[in-house]
Order: sequence, then C-alpha cells, then structure tokens
Amino acid sequence: MSVSLVENNSAGARVAAGERLVLRVSVFDPNGISKIFIQCFQFSMGNSIKAKLASGELLVPEEEACARKTFEVTVPIPENAALGKWGVQTIEFTNRRGYKTCFYRGHDKFDTLVFEVVSPPSKADELLHFGGVEFGSRDRCA
Repeated sequence: MSVSLVENNSAGARVAAGERLVLRVSVFDPNGISKIFIQCFQFSMGNSIKAKLASGELLVPEEEACARKTFEVTVPIPENAALGKWGVQTIEFTNRRGYKTCFYRGHDKFDTLVFEVVSPPSKADELLHFGGVEFGSRDRCA
C-alpha cells in the first residue's frame, strides 16, 4: 500500500468551528480500498472543555474500490471545537479483504499538514448586502 496526502500549502488553511474540512488522500492497494478513516486533533494540551478531536470517514463503493487512487474525505469540525492549530493524528485504510493499515503522525506522511480552527463568523461579522434601488409606483395626489 502506498499513501500520500496532497498538501496544497496547508500553512494558511483555516476552517471555522462547525464547518467541514476536506482532505484529499492518494492511496493505492492492489486489493482496492473500501474505507478511509481520518482523525484530527488540536495541538494544545491545555485543559479545556472544548472538543479536541474531529474525525471523518469515507466508505468507497465496491465498483470504485480498485479504480480510484485519489479520495476526498470530509472531516466535520465540531461546533465546540477548541480554537487554534490542528493537525492529522491518524489515517486508517481498510482494503476490500478487511485488512486495516494505520498511519500516525510521526511517520512523515502528514506531519506538516497543519490547519487552524477559527471561531465561526458572528452576526456582526456579516457584511451589509445592498440589493439596489429602483423606482416604485408613483402615487398622484389630486
């Protein structure tokens, strides 16, 4: 099995709490891939009641298991996620025979993949949307 995570200059990647992060993974297994599981974590070790883990998985349809080599996995970031720097902790692949292979941070496959979780936009952050002006009906006073 060979694996690579496509890194599109992840240094500036930002995702708001409550939104979704999409990771593109390149992987090949001669038996085909049936499932991909990704777990992300927040780097801070501070004591917090905020969520510090987020995970997502992709179930690959049987007919695509051998044909595809690149997959996009969606990782929902919890609404109560701790803000700050996050990274990928674990990626687990399951092939069509049920054999699982795990990669962890530190295996040099995705150590440099870092993103920032930011607070979701508030109502005050929304910009004014001006729809335009037009003439209305003209009322005549007699």
